[in-house]
Amino acid sequence: MKKEQINELASRLEKAHRLTNTERVALLRDLERYAKADLYGASRLAKDHMHKQADLRLPTVMLAADRIGKHFEERTREPRRPVELYGEQDRQIRQPEDGREYRGPVVGTTPNCLVQLDKDTGDLIVHARTTLNHSFEVTGKEEALAISYPFKAVGGVGLVRDVDHEKQSEIGLQHAHHHTRENTHGMEHNR
Repeated sequence: MKKEQINELASRLEKAHRLTNTERVALLRDLERYAKADLYGASRLAKDHMHKQADLRLPTVMLAADRIGKHFEERTREPRRPVELYGEQDRQIRQPEDGREYRGPVVGTTPNCLVQLDKDTGDLIVHARTTLNHSFEVTGKEEALAISYPFKAVGGVGLVRDVDHEKQSEIGLQHAHHHTRENTHGMEHNR
């Protein structure tokens, strides 16, 4: 985010106790977008500027930013135990496991980590950015990524695929196959 956008977001946070419901939803959406690019910056901005009387529930990943930083950020190459998410039943912040694939949106980016919300479990998965086979420039279109670890997860390589792109390719192939079958049937009729 640009400096002007961050300053505007800070002023909206300071007035959060007076916002309408629609404005609050827009504010939360903008905070989530900022967290995708800079999790620690978004978390710090909310802590520094959110009005004390604002009854605003911040996105889960922003609430977990301190724990991600203390527990995972500096130790991305070492196995770490999962950490329970406060206020969230049966949800954890954890590292990826060997042989698993994680599908879901990117919800946070830190200097060393990429945080993904696993659609299957609702857990926050902390991937080491240096081990991913795809470099990241967060564009806001990371809604459906699949990151898999066919071998070793911690210290291994994470294979990144765009699930939305795969679905579009499959639809395109099915569409092309359908037209090919129609043309083949039409040729048989003309003989």
